[in-house]
Amino acid sequence: MTTLTQSQVAQFRELVIAQHGEVFTTSRQVAELFGKRHKDVLKALRNLECSPDFAGRNFALCHDFSELQNGKPLPYYQMTKDGMIFLVMGFIGPQAAKFKELYILAFNWMAEQIRTTHELAHWQHDFTRREAASVANGSMHGQGLARRRIEKHALSQEQAAIHAKLQLCLNLTGEVAA
Repeated sequence: MTTLTQSQVAQFRELVIAQHGEVFTTSRQVAELFGKRHKDVLKALRNLECSPDFAGRNFALCHDFSELQNGKPLPYYQMTKDGMIFLVMGFIGPQAAKFKELYILAFNWMAEQIRTTHELAHWQHDFTRREAASVANGSMHGQGLARRRIEKHALSQEQAAIHAKLQLCLNLTGEVAA
């Protein structure tokens, strides 16, 4: 089972800003995380070979004003997750490799969550079918009622186990979820 450690989650949190329901990062945060000079990240952004449509949706040129620079505007970019991934997948070096591995790990973790949810839905469907059959048998005659009494306890325990597993648990501590 793929799990993300707290330090891996913290790395993603350092990179991401959430504001007004939007999630983004900045070229400054990317430079800091990857140990690059900000002007080199700006150059990499200007040299990206993406379509104008993609660039328009995923990159926004912004400016800060610094008293240290005599009020001169300092450019930086805000970028979406897709824009940031497009940018950093072209980076090289140990920090870039570490990030790419972490991104792959997070992707695999999400794929496992989806697969597990699908398996649990199948289990829930199978349980519902067996529970309905048990109820039908129980209502048909006295012998069925006796069988239903026996099955009901086991089925309610199984139902509790299914419901416990269906609760999406974002266990990001590296420990295996119950």
